[in-house]
Amino acid sequence: MVAPLFALTAACALASVSACAPQTTSYPSFAVPRLDGVTIAGLPAVTGRIHVDQFGYLPGQSKVAVITDPVTGYNAGDAYTPGNVLEVKRRKDGKTVLRGPAKAWKAGAVHEDSGDRGWWFDFSPLKEKGEFYVFDPSTKRRSPLFRIGDDVYRDVLRAAVKTYFYQRLSWRFEAPSAEKPWLLPSYMDQDRKARALWAKNDPSTERDLSGGWMDAGDTNKYPPFNADVLSSLLYAYRDNPKAFTDDFGIPESGNGLPDLLDEVKYQYDWLVKMQDADGGVFVKMGDVDNSGPTRPRYYGPKCTGATITTVMNFAHAARVYSRFPKWKAFADGLRARAEKGWRYYHSHPQTVRSDTGEIRAGNASRSAEDQDRLEGMAGIHLFALTGKKEYHDAVLKQAGKTRQLSEGIWSPYETGMTEALTDYLSLPNADPALCGRIRRQLRDSARNDRFSPSAEADLYRAWMNPEAYHWGSNTVRASFGFGALLAAQHGGVAPEDRERLRTRASDLLHSFHGVNPFSAVLLTNMERYGAALSMKRIWHERFNYDTPFAANPPPGYVVGGANQSYGGSKGNRAGEVDWIRTQPRAKAYADFNEPWPMNSWELTENAIYYQAAYVRLLAGVMKAR
Repeated sequence: MVAPLFALTAACALASVSACAPQTTSYPSFAVPRLDGVTIAGLPAVTGRIHVDQFGYLPGQSKVAVITDPVTGYNAGDAYTPGNVLEVKRRKDGKTVLRGPAKAWKAGAVHEDSGDRGWWFDFSPLKEKGEFYVFDPSTKRRSPLFRIGDDVYRDVLRAAVKTYFYQRLSWRFEAPSAEKPWLLPSYMDQDRKARALWAKNDPSTERDLSGGWMDAGDTNKYPPFNADVLSSLLYAYRDNPKAFTDDFGIPESGNGLPDLLDEVKYQYDWLVKMQDADGGVFVKMGDVDNSGPTRPRYYGPKCTGATITTVMNFAHAARVYSRFPKWKAFADGLRARAEKGWRYYHSHPQTVRSDTGEIRAGNASRSAEDQDRLEGMAGIHLFALTGKKEYHDAVLKQAGKTRQLSEGIWSPYETGMTEALTDYLSLPNADPALCGRIRRQLRDSARNDRFSPSAEADLYRAWMNPEAYHWGSNTVRASFGFGALLAAQHGGVAPEDRERLRTRASDLLHSFHGVNPFSAVLLTNMERYGAALSMKRIWHERFNYDTPFAANPPPGYVVGGANQSYGGSKGNRAGEVDWIRTQPRAKAYADFNEPWPMNSWELTENAIYYQAAYVRLLAGVMKAR
């Protein structure tokens, strides 16, 4: 079936001869490679200047290719001006199925975040399933290939979830679950005899704290850092359970239970070990130095911040796992642990500086304000489990302190754990006044340009506030997306606003998949899943610059993202990095994994919380259409 052709209208000048020629301007060290030239025999040369979702589009989604001409930034030499007519062609036979104009974005204005000017080509009427590309007859260049179909994100979701499997510690990576070349021995097995930080030489303090996931590229493990992680993964399952089947290729596949919940359980089994007999939870565990792969491991003191975070996570998981008869005992145990942790939290002095930093990397202490918000969210899950008044009282006292309800918009920070607020709306005996406040904040946010501006606000249709281009910016990118879905579902908005919010979520997902200034997928090694160009390097202890996997990490890791505050500098290894700080904020990124002082971790390090926000967005978009 051939889609109807658009009426032809001139939208811009014809391309110059230079735009048709291969680009030859050199990129600086570590820049994301240029996507250009003949990459598939029998197809026209590709250009990264025509941006599409490289995995594809659901039939009912809006579909807009973004065509760009870089003006400032490292790729400013890649001049491109499209012709006045663009086409969508089928891959299998090269036939044109849709034709239309490229419309200038904001009358040719330069986009501040990227330093690019651009055009949009809307091919949303195309719903035919198959494989296609956008073609510019004036330059003879095409976009990356993309598919249209109901399953275009299925394997992408599986790859993204499976990165958690590759984050497992104290686990041997063997076939068939682990793929070549990522067959690795068990790592950090000394966690079975972790000692107390305050008694390093006392073997009586040894605890088996093995298992769980690496928090990020480092091997340390932090209960407080799981607040958004486990919330987002559990809500991803709850919102779209059909997406999470039993065949994701992890060791538990085929056991009749959802693989996402199997994988999440690996983290919960470790969290159980981090809870002491009195209900308190140790603040974190890990390294005090970098003396090698067999270095001793230690755990820090108990902490009310770690405890209330874990109470929230245990209570939420008890609600989810109790639905499965095979996991009933596990769920019952988590419920008991959550209530014991609650009692610990309320019977011990609040600790806000438990993490001294001696165990390296991130500071896991939680402020009094953080703990108030966590208590409110823990209260929601415990109230849902038990119906007890004390938990509901905590919700009524603390929920209004969340960033989502106390700031001008539904904040993209702490969005994972505070999805519990929308969960609260359906609980029996929920307070009508609080429910009204939650719905109003979502509705008002949906109308606020700081939360959900029109697509036209951003050349790449993925607006974020300028301050959000910081370390881990891709978490904000994903959180804005699934926050829009929450507003569409729970904000009581008009149908046209609901559709606009869903489109915003889809557009933010597309920005992960190639509709960005790099014309690259912001996940690692995704060519086997359809990407024309994806990231090849992450800062990660097991897949780093000094390993055989330096440019070949497992597929599916979400990188940290553009960071306008990048602070690295040239070291004694080859390559320059000063150029990164001179870029427009959305281009402040490089595909590298160099050590100090280049500090690649500020850009490319993965983290389980970045990953969870992306999985939540992806699952939500897959359901919404």
